[in-house]
Amino acid sequence: MSVTPTPLRTSGASGGPRGTEPSGGGEPSGGAEPYGEAGKSGAAGKPVAAGPDRAEPSAAHPDPARPGRVRRIARGTRLWYGRAVVAASAVWLAYAVVRWLVSGRWHWSIMLDVVPPLILLGTPLLLLVASAAACGRRRPVAAAVSGTALALALVTGSGLNWSALRHEPGPVPAGALRVVSLNTQYWAMATGSDRLIALLKSRNADVYLLQEHVGWTPGLGEDGYWRLEDDAALRRAFPGYHMARRGELLTLSRYPIVAQHPVGPGPALTFGERPDFGQVFAREKVLRTDLAVGGRVLSAYNVHITVPLALDNLNPFTDFDHDGYLRRKHAWRQAEFAALKRDVAANTHPTVIAGDFNATAAMRSLDELRRVARDATPANPSFLPLSWKFASLGEFGEDELFNRDLPFFRVDWAFTKGSTTLHRYDFLPTDGISEHRMQELRLSL
Repeated sequence: MSVTPTPLRTSGASGGPRGTEPSGGGEPSGGAEPYGEAGKSGAAGKPVAAGPDRAEPSAAHPDPARPGRVRRIARGTRLWYGRAVVAASAVWLAYAVVRWLVSGRWHWSIMLDVVPPLILLGTPLLLLVASAAACGRRRPVAAAVSGTALALALVTGSGLNWSALRHEPGPVPAGALRVVSLNTQYWAMATGSDRLIALLKSRNADVYLLQEHVGWTPGLGEDGYWRLEDDAALRRAFPGYHMARRGELLTLSRYPIVAQHPVGPGPALTFGERPDFGQVFAREKVLRTDLAVGGRVLSAYNVHITVPLALDNLNPFTDFDHDGYLRRKHAWRQAEFAALKRDVAANTHPTVIAGDFNATAAMRSLDELRRVARDATPANPSFLPLSWKFASLGEFGEDELFNRDLPFFRVDWAFTKGSTTLHRYDFLPTDGISEHRMQELRLSL
């Protein structure tokens, strides 16, 4: 027996509904099309037109397939946020690579190297964290670029002392030498030399390597330095100590000084046969003294490498020859580092080297010296040893926020060579006497 199917009703020429909604909650009756996308009832139970003649979604009846305004704004914001993080990471990575390639090799490289290692580490780390909020394929791209920049910062001079996490420096044996090094900031010009001498004597060191033992007249820049004539006062303050001087460099030793060697080109080669003291200050930057210690000779190098840049010379709106200034400073630094490296490499005595190198961990200026001497940093208990704060703004009263004992850089370094055993290496506060922290080494021959 065959059954002829009942055809579905369709809308006629008058544009009537395709089907009729069932009156009850059961199955549709007769030839009515089931309730669905093709026929929906309005609020009053009347059929609503569908298909090509259906009205566009309105504010009262939004299209459920289209995201709302808030979601569209959020999606667009995340899109642009991801692009911004990728762009910032790429720019920072390019800077990090270029900085490392030219560091110490070009006289303008100091403008890239002046960024503290803390920021060289912190910026890519912040970008790596920020990449987690990016959407889509931009997230892995931003993470990869910022992660590469972070890895580069970690391996090219972060200043982090990983040895401090592995072990604590052991006890210092009896009889170990105590060597103190300090940039005295123009012989404690801001606080007075009496406080400085009291601080130095409190350490009871066997050897003092002191920089900036010099007078300075503010406002005269490189022309304002003058020699301190205080040998008698030093002998009264440090009775029994032997003394060596070269320009601004002062070495005091309990042990006899058996030889004193100039290291570096010296001022005569730069300024002529009879340079004045300002020129001596500018070029006498390494003082080597050989000390008789218990039948051995210990070579002590007192170092203050030329500063690469003075911030008061950065004003671009003057006729100051910035290129010539940076070129001269760079050439002097290169000559001083090279001379120090040559002398240390040729020296057969046990050696200690300490002072203000005017170089951060991120600069490549110390690379050559590290090839011939051992960096003392692993004997320091701090994970991030820092030694210098820029205090000039506070000193001139522009902003007291900067005039605080919170070092942000490390420019003071120490090294050993030969048959020396370094037991401990510390940075000690100077109670506002200097913007540098004091270096103290305990070593045995």
